[in-house]
Amino acid sequence: MLASTPSINAQETVFLGSLTSQVGVGLPNAHHNKGDYLLGQTVFDGTIKSYLDEAMVYVNGQIVHDALGGQSTNGQSAFVADDGTFALKLREAYIDWKGEMLALRVGRQIVSWGKADDIQITDVLNPRDEANAIAADYNESKLGIDAVRLSLLTDKTQVDVYWIPFFTPSILPLAKGNPLHSHLFPEKYEDVKINAPERYDDFELPEKKLSKSEFALRASAYTSVADLSVYGFYGWDDTPFVRYSPSAAYDDDENEFPGYSIDVFGEYKRMYMIGADAAIPAGDFVFRLEGAYFPKRHFQTDVNTQFYQYIHDEKTSASKRKNQVLGLAGLDWTPSGGWVITAQYIADAVIDSDSDLERKKFVHQATLSIEKSILNETLTIMGSGALDLWDFSSVGELELDYKLTDAITLSLIGDLYLEGPDGKDGLYGEYRDYSRITFKGKMSF
Repeated sequence: MLASTPSINAQETVFLGSLTSQVGVGLPNAHHNKGDYLLGQTVFDGTIKSYLDEAMVYVNGQIVHDALGGQSTNGQSAFVADDGTFALKLREAYIDWKGEMLALRVGRQIVSWGKADDIQITDVLNPRDEANAIAADYNESKLGIDAVRLSLLTDKTQVDVYWIPFFTPSILPLAKGNPLHSHLFPEKYEDVKINAPERYDDFELPEKKLSKSEFALRASAYTSVADLSVYGFYGWDDTPFVRYSPSAAYDDDENEFPGYSIDVFGEYKRMYMIGADAAIPAGDFVFRLEGAYFPKRHFQTDVNTQFYQYIHDEKTSASKRKNQVLGLAGLDWTPSGGWVITAQYIADAVIDSDSDLERKKFVHQATLSIEKSILNETLTIMGSGALDLWDFSSVGELELDYKLTDAITLSLIGDLYLEGPDGKDGLYGEYRDYSRITFKGKMSF
């Protein structure tokens, strides 16, 4: 007897896609990269949405060709060619169901938490593609997480509970052809050779077992006065803490000992976060507030401290645990005439910080972005920037987007990183070699 299989036909299936090509060249102030190609990518992005009653299947993926050979993988989010020129990425793939009071989402998904604009405060669920940090904006660089989300819905509230069984790390620029590779892992440190990791197998990733899962909670209320949310997260920092280990270097041919090299390892640490945000509308203005507290978070120790520990036969530690507080106050203004203006102040403090950490005890910065469409909204001008209020380093971006047709947009983008006074790197000066001008074309269909 043959069993018959019922056919299930989606009520509607939608396909969306885009093709983007861009090339970036180092500006004159990019000392080591002046006139060099810093970006050369063609990206096909495709999305399928299939609806059936209260359910939806959503899949989004990308095919990337990188002329510089700068693509990397984290072993989960992308298949990458050995030479780094080709990547196949699955960004999201989930099943979504929504009832009257309950909703369920299962699969790889990208989540947006918080009210900050292009700044991470409470938005800690999704790791990022750091290998493409100079080619994508904040949201485009997010990687999907494999998660189950159960939501309780009412007219004015929503509570989301997440179970994330498998840890997804950020993608680091491990490919030799990536312009950011030398920034993360320089070839030498004070004339000592550095043996950097070449693949994610070289990192100590959390084991794939139930006890290593991540959990998260978001509760939101929507009122006529303000939108409010509170957050909780128990999981992993998505970038590794680097452990430096000196290694004796021998010359096998002459059996001599010319010196040391440095082996680099990476390990991931647990992280806790509680946070909250608010968005308060007032006419043409929206005031945004956001804060997060990270109890006993791990922070990277510097290489000199690790060498001292090694020389004195002490246990080498890649990190120290300290309490961290992050806060943001922002303002959105949409006056008449099609202007969009956003300003933010961000503060980041490590309580009881030590001098052997790689970061400062307190950093703060201000950001400003202005957007205006003209010529019957065919030309959009966007300017944005950030100023480090401690060392006064800065970054600025000017972007011109011209709609050649409804489907084709041509863009010219300039990114400039500047040191602070007296050559202080600060938050942005260390990226001065990545100042660039980018030519971009995108077709959506």
